[in-house]
Amino acid sequence: MGNSQTKPGSYDLSGECKAMMLSVKENNESAEPDIKMMKSILNHYGITSCEFVSVITAKEMHDEVISFRNHIQSSLSDISCVLVVISSHGDRDVIIGADNTSLAVKDIIQPFGDEQCLKMKGKPKVFLIGACRGGRSDHGVWSGSSANCNQSEVDKDTTEYKANRVPACINDMLIAYPAMSDFVALMDNCGTDMIVYICEVLEKTDTEKEHLYDLFVKANAKMVEGTYTDDEDNKYIKEVMVIESTLKKLLYLGKKNNT
Repeated sequence: MGNSQTKPGSYDLSGECKAMMLSVKENNESAEPDIKMMKSILNHYGITSCEFVSVITAKEMHDEVISFRNHIQSSLSDISCVLVVISSHGDRDVIIGADNTSLAVKDIIQPFGDEQCLKMKGKPKVFLIGACRGGRSDHGVWSGSSANCNQSEVDKDTTEYKANRVPACINDMLIAYPAMSDFVALMDNCGTDMIVYICEVLEKTDTEKEHLYDLFVKANAKMVEGTYTDDEDNKYIKEVMVIESTLKKLLYLGKKNNT
């Protein structure tokens, strides 16, 4: 991935990076621009081993994930990193197919864990889950306003859900979501906002000097500060990226190609 040298305390990316992008294009105007942006970014880092797959159903999504994992597991190549990108609609912890069937997000992530993909044990796996995580809209809070401590029933349900949710213990992973649990992600014919801002930051940053988690934080800052739209109630909608990390080292993408 353009890393001529491995920085102390960072992952060694001198081998090959394998990437896959799954998109549900039906009723998803963000799919094509998301694909275009990801192709450009991957090309910058010389990542040619990328599969771009259009799917319809949850079963097709799952089949592609397992097939990709099996390909990695059986590969004789030195694989340093895995990237999985999703562009679709979604709900709480699920990706929704065009036929309204759903696939649990954990069923996209867990196949690349240490138990199911020994080839990638101790190596970084990055997931961009470009999909809504519910139907709620975040209308933001006026600057200087005081917080309301009285939770609605929906807020109480969300709090209880998060408290009882036990994520799988999976190592060396960086997962980015475009919204908090239960909230919508913003997307249009320019792409999914999270993917737009991540690609913008990667395009404009010296990725030899800044590790990927910090770059995701920068993309999130752009989303929080600059992203809003009008919904049917003529209210502004805000969004915030959620970044989950079990990385044990720093992850540098390295030098971009002159493309």
